[in-house]
Amino acid sequence: METTHHDEVAFSKELEAKINKRIHELTNSRGFTLAWGRAMDAHLARLKIHKKLTTRWLKRLDIPNKDEVAELSIRLVDCVEKIDLLDDTIYSFKKRQQINLTHLKMVRQSWEELLVVLRTEEKELKAGNLTSLEKELIELKRLFQIEFEMEE
Repeated sequence: METTHHDEVAFSKELEAKINKRIHELTNSRGFTLAWGRAMDAHLARLKIHKKLTTRWLKRLDIPNKDEVAELSIRLVDCVEKIDLLDDTIYSFKKRQQINLTHLKMVRQSWEELLVVLRTEEKELKAGNLTSLEKELIELKRLFQIEFEMEE
């Protein structure tokens, strides 16, 4: 069985080599190259005509051609990139806003605590000033009485 397989492989390789040799003999000539060039030129001319006709029909039917679709695709990709950038920017702003709100809450809480302390101190100062003012008034009254008594 292995010999049959080996024979088939050898035969196919030999056949391939003969076919390749024959192809090279036929195509490796100036005449073939010139004929191939003329065939390509004719094909390109037909392609140009076909493209013009297709473009005219697409314009008449108001259907975009491949160039217009490609341009729209590029614009779409640009728009998607800009939307992604805006999305990232909004996310960053939102995250920063949350941080700022947290700091603002801390500042507000500290401010309220400080306000309570200041009001307490204000009350104490007023109370202290009133008592010290009362003491000063009593002292002045006594001084006037002493002075008044000395004059009499």
